[in-house]
This record gives sequence, structure tokens and C-alpha cells, in this order.
Amino acid sequence: MKLKKRMGASGQALIEYLLLFSFMTFISINLVKGVGKVLTSSIGTIGYELSEQLTVGVCDKLCFYNSFENQEK
Repeated sequence: MKLKKRMGASGQALIEYLLLFSFMTFISINLVKGVGKVLTSSIGTIGYELSEQLTVGVCDKLCFYNSFENQEK
């Protein structure tokens, strides 16, 4: 009788550990997906802002630096 009782308890513990592990895995996967979306959005926004700032027309030729002033053409 004692052997059957111990086997049932260890089986229950195994099931509990499996449920806990699957729950933690589900949470971790969704957390990584969320962080990935935030990083993708942030990098996209930074890229857009940089391209806007660098293509405003700082000088009349294709140049990068001219005292950071926009010149009219």
C-alpha cells in the first residue's frame, strides 16, 4: 500500500512541475515576442528620424556637414 501511495504523489509532483514549466515557457515566449516588437519599432523610428534629418538638404550639393544650417537653393 505504501508503494502505491508514494508513486501517486511523485506522479502528481511531476504533473505539477510540467504545468509550471509549460506556463513559464509560455510567458517567456510572449515576453520575447513583445520585446522584439518594441525593439523593431524603436529601431524603425530611429532609422526614419535619421533619414529625415540627413536628407533635409543641408547644402546644395550632396554633402553631410555644412555648419548644420539649411541653405536655400
